[in-house]
Amino acid sequence: MSFKSTVISIFVVFVIALMLAEGEPKPLAPWSYTEEGGSEKWAELDERYTMCEKGVNQSPINITNTIDASLVPLKFEGNAKGTIFENTGHGVKVNISGGNKLIIDDEEYSLKQMHFHTPSENTIDGKSFPMEAHLVHAKGSKLAVVAVMLEVGSDNIVLNKLLRNLPEKEGEKNQLKSSVEGYEILPETKDYYRFDGSLTTPPCTEGVKWFVLKTPVQLSKSQLNDFETVMGKNNRPIQEINARTILH
Repeated sequence: MSFKSTVISIFVVFVIALMLAEGEPKPLAPWSYTEEGGSEKWAELDERYTMCEKGVNQSPINITNTIDASLVPLKFEGNAKGTIFENTGHGVKVNISGGNKLIIDDEEYSLKQMHFHTPSENTIDGKSFPMEAHLVHAKGSKLAVVAVMLEVGSDNIVLNKLLRNLPEKEGEKNQLKSSVEGYEILPETKDYYRFDGSLTTPPCTEGVKWFVLKTPVQLSKSQLNDFETVMGKNNRPIQEINARTILH
């Protein structure tokens, strides 16, 4: 190969490498629930977090002044199980193997994961709950979240199975040894509130369909303590409802 050809080849490789580097998305900025990187400052941490401050349909909310809309029942299908129990540094989540579906508005949303917040993020007529579970579904880029409130009472069999593999350190990922189906945590009665909202964590993307179940499930004080010890307080403050309607 001539000197000229070598130089051209090196230049082409350099250009391709530069294009690939520019094409890689910049990682999102770190954030937290503490004062240093808390929710009031999320929008300052990364330009992609601007919706956390400027959004008008943000979550969570206080569910109040609801409108009776004779909502159709939520339809849950599939019995796929949890696979990995992960500590994200912001909480703990259960990754779900494919196969579970939420059917609403003649659309199918696949269940991706379930995570927890202590205390609850949403409130109902001003009432906060000790813990809230979010079942996150997706259809392409569209998201639908089913929220389940948890109140202190009797031992929760599903949570017992999860707690056997509780990831205590940030970044820890534990294989679930006990069988936990994706929809096993849902209450028997599935009446719900519905509203449009957002992710409750950065980048606070809006356009999320929210379904908050009216009937809470129980967990023991000991189980709650186990989750609180690992997660701490990881709930975003209540956001303004603005012009939204909340249906029930």
